[in-house]
Amino acid sequence: MTSTYIGVSVERDDVAFLIGSACYVADIDREGQLYARIVRSPVAHARILGVDVTEALDQPGVVAVITAADVPDTRIPIRLPMAETQYTHLFLQPPLARDVVRYVGEPIAVVVASDPYLAEDAAELVDVDLDELDVVGDVLSAASEGTPILHASAGTNIVTTVPLSHGDVAAAFARADVVIRDRLRMHRHTAVPMETRGLLAEVDPGTGVLTLWGAAKVKHFTRRALSDMLGIGPERIRLVENHVGGGFGVRGEPYPEDFLVAFLALRLGRPIKWIEDRAEHFVATNHAREQEHDLEIAATADGRLLAFRDRAWCDQGAYVRSQGILPALLPALHLPGPYRWEAFSVEANGVLTNRTPVGTYRGPGMTEATFVRERLLDRLAHELQLDPAELRRRNLIGPGDLPHNFEPTSITYESGDFPAGFEHLLDHVGYDGLRKQREELRASGEHAGIGFAAYTEIGAIGPFEEARIVPSPDGRFVAHVGVASLGQGVETVLAQIAAEKLGTSVDAVSIDHHDTQELADGFGAFASRSTTLAGNAVALAAEDLRAKAAARLDVPVEEVDFIQGQARSRSGRQVPLAELGEGRGRFDKPHPSFSFGAALSLVTIDSGTGQVRVLRHVVLHDVGRAVNPELLHRQLAGAASQGIGAALLEELLYDEYGQPQSTIMSDYRMPTVEELPDIEVIVEERPTTTNPLGVKGGGESGMVGTPAAIANAVADALGSKGARVWRLPLTPDRIRELLRHN
Repeated sequence: MTSTYIGVSVERDDVAFLIGSACYVADIDREGQLYARIVRSPVAHARILGVDVTEALDQPGVVAVITAADVPDTRIPIRLPMAETQYTHLFLQPPLARDVVRYVGEPIAVVVASDPYLAEDAAELVDVDLDELDVVGDVLSAASEGTPILHASAGTNIVTTVPLSHGDVAAAFARADVVIRDRLRMHRHTAVPMETRGLLAEVDPGTGVLTLWGAAKVKHFTRRALSDMLGIGPERIRLVENHVGGGFGVRGEPYPEDFLVAFLALRLGRPIKWIEDRAEHFVATNHAREQEHDLEIAATADGRLLAFRDRAWCDQGAYVRSQGILPALLPALHLPGPYRWEAFSVEANGVLTNRTPVGTYRGPGMTEATFVRERLLDRLAHELQLDPAELRRRNLIGPGDLPHNFEPTSITYESGDFPAGFEHLLDHVGYDGLRKQREELRASGEHAGIGFAAYTEIGAIGPFEEARIVPSPDGRFVAHVGVASLGQGVETVLAQIAAEKLGTSVDAVSIDHHDTQELADGFGAFASRSTTLAGNAVALAAEDLRAKAAARLDVPVEEVDFIQGQARSRSGRQVPLAELGEGRGRFDKPHPSFSFGAALSLVTIDSGTGQVRVLRHVVLHDVGRAVNPELLHRQLAGAASQGIGAALLEELLYDEYGQPQSTIMSDYRMPTVEELPDIEVIVEERPTTTNPLGVKGGGESGMVGTPAAIANAVADALGSKGARVWRLPLTPDRIRELLRHN
């Protein structure tokens, strides 16, 4: 029997989540555990004159209070080599503030008590003497002369400047018939997963092994980081991933709390538990996106794109966290998008401000770049009196030009058919009919508009993933992988790949991604990489078993079939796979891949309230090859839902003193079913030759184009006033302001 699972919509097993039996880190308790509470800075920028813990220590149930003086002078490292520079070490964050606090929410001390409520009460009694300093409140002022410097040893608030260029920009602009310029702003927001962060750490008194429950996303890197920061061997650290209630990029990165909880467990010799509350989440967990771009585009009179120039200021917050310079690097890499450009130049500046540090949130960099580029392309189309769809048609890179590289950059588009994908989107929505619907809505007195976005998404980031498959005598298999499950259904998809390659039922395969002790190394779940990297590693592990079976049966590899836990040759000889040991696979991918996507939105605006209503929203993405089409549909629809929230509702606001204004859910508005349409998803399959399975990333694309498409639809609905749509989110008060503008 040959199983066929790749390309089949196998339903994922969500029973534990649905019936409430999932085991999150908050559900785990260990005998004798203590509870940690973080004392956080109440101000955005100040010198620490003193921290008095005496009164807190005197409280019943309080076991310990630690400050920076009690912990090693260490820093949270950067995760990816591509995200480091020779200067980034100057901006890294210590686990507890040393001498200066730089954002509201920065950890200053930790209280440990026998009860979480006692710890919280005692934390209020830690007396922190602060001498407040001037606040650097936004990216533009941060980069200006005379602005206070957040890190004196660095002497600057500029973390990095990412230069990117292609062709002769000056010559291209000199030949242009039209040049469109604007300053565009993507606002600060964040992921807000249903489950906040949490950790439970315990030291085994017999082995000395430190176990941390609550790991997610990048377990093996966090283990290495903790090993360096704590000064103990990685073999003494074990990270365990439980059920995770959402990730979206912000869960699982090493944070100050990861070190602090582990340090306290080692120091006190008792289990330490910390669970982040929602108010903490809004000031302590990574923020994302805040950027300003000065962008100009040069084109011919017939709508041929020639060149663009962009100067960007990308807010990194008060420190460089484990994502390094990615907040500036990723938008630079995505600004060209899927279009033919003769030339371009980009200067993306990573800038420090007295705000919560910035990291990656679903579609990082690509979402921001798509918004600014696609918004300005719509303005160009209006200037040239071209339909926005036609402008894009005339400039998309064709399949005959792939692979396409913008020399001398590292941006290479390997495969796909961008024009065909865009036409697929237009055909799906019935574009002529949609335009007619828009005119009918306008005729009835509605402000109605259509918006597009086309974009590229970087994914399948390496450098490698490993897998090992362990057969058992009963015909079952366990595949151990280094990626993580954050709600994307990775267990189901990898089980499908394993079942296909092993000739067994998907029910006979278990995917183990929970424990760093079960696999030597892994790079985790981020950048739409799990299926491409781990999926191919699983397939190679199955082929390793096939090679072992061929050697045992003394036949060529191609003559070995897997049937119900047996390896069988064409002559009928067979051997149980359980006798062959385990199969190991490693898939190396030194270069990431770009894939194509597009989005379209139809909106109306209530002129009285300023409320934007999304009537129809469609996302299309080239996934290479769909292992599980239904899960991909859900991933794309979920990401688009977050994109709608980002476009219309969600924003992390600060006042002039660096005080956050969005620390409870009523202030940080998230989309509900009231604001969300039935999102339509188009999964395109154009297999790539860069990996054996032919798959591309697909987890982020629904987010990438959605804010841009909605912004363009709103601008279209506003008519002549739409040119002033330059920032997000498009909240009702901002829409009313646009409607009032003459």
